[in-house]
Amino acid sequence: MTIQIAPLAALLIVLGYAVGYSVFKYTARTHGAAGRGDLVASIASGATVATLLALLLAPGFGQPAAPSSPTTNPTSASSPQ
Repeated sequence: MTIQIAPLAALLIVLGYAVGYSVFKYTARTHGAAGRGDLVASIASGATVATLLALLLAPGFGQPAAPSSPTTNPTSASSPQ
């Protein structure tokens, strides 16, 4: 089974991952040689960046698609008297 991912969604995933990774590496450096990176902050910052970019770059991101043609009301078969 093949899953299709929109290019914008793939870009958002990659950018969120890159920001999260850089935050993790930055927090690992600031805590010293024996310190570890802040995993929670890196996940939160990556998710925040991906969410904000999705909201800014794609209006209606995650919303169901609107129908392409407006629906018309069927006319009744009886004539008015």
